[in-house]
Amino acid sequence: MNKKLTGSTTAAISMFLISGVFASVLGVRQVERVTTHEVLGIAGDWPAGVSIEPAMIQKIRVDKQISGVKDPSQLVGKRLVNDKKNGEIFRRNELTAPPRSWLAQQIPEGKVLYTMRPQAGAIPHSQLRNGDLFDVLATGPEGVRTLAKDVRLIGVMGGQSGRPVPVVNLASVSRTAGTPEVSMVVAIAPEYVYPLASIRSSDVVSIVLHGSGHATTDSRIRIEPTPTHRNIEIVAGLNKRQVAVPMTN
Repeated sequence: MNKKLTGSTTAAISMFLISGVFASVLGVRQVERVTTHEVLGIAGDWPAGVSIEPAMIQKIRVDKQISGVKDPSQLVGKRLVNDKKNGEIFRRNELTAPPRSWLAQQIPEGKVLYTMRPQAGAIPHSQLRNGDLFDVLATGPEGVRTLAKDVRLIGVMGGQSGRPVPVVNLASVSRTAGTPEVSMVVAIAPEYVYPLASIRSSDVVSIVLHGSGHATTDSRIRIEPTPTHRNIEIVAGLNKRQVAVPMTN
């Protein structure tokens, strides 16, 4: 004779079955954690050459034997070498760095690029090389003044075509162009931009070239003369003027 199951018995059986299901699920997940790991894959279908953006990246779980990229910073900004379908993982040999600006890479920290045109016979630009360090002086009616210090040569623009020319070929530029119309691309501190831009046609511009052993600002030989006067501003009503006063020991 069959006995009817009581409510408590039914509940116990249900709990047993549910616990078994949970145990099975947890066991599968535990095995999955041991045998797999998460790497980054692509979200959506994308063609070769596209630049990777954060929205194009998703996490994908694969076997531990499969290596992949886990850090998104190693992907963002890179370009795809091949077409990729949604869910495919990123591999380092399928990525390429974006092209960089050659000039932008040459700018030292704290400096900007400036293009200056040397006067005929004033600067021996054909003998200069990339990285040479020099100061720029100007001689005019009021005397000699320093236009810029620690100027570093980056390259030149010149030749008959006006195209960029590598610094190592400066001598050939002068021979082929037949004129001194070359522009020197230099790295300077921002405060020297306006002094260089304000060179007058009556000024005679010259440079003081520093040796390769003094390639850093700290080791540069100082050329500034010992000051003998100091300027004092005199104000008379609305008028102002500068007066040079000899310095006493």
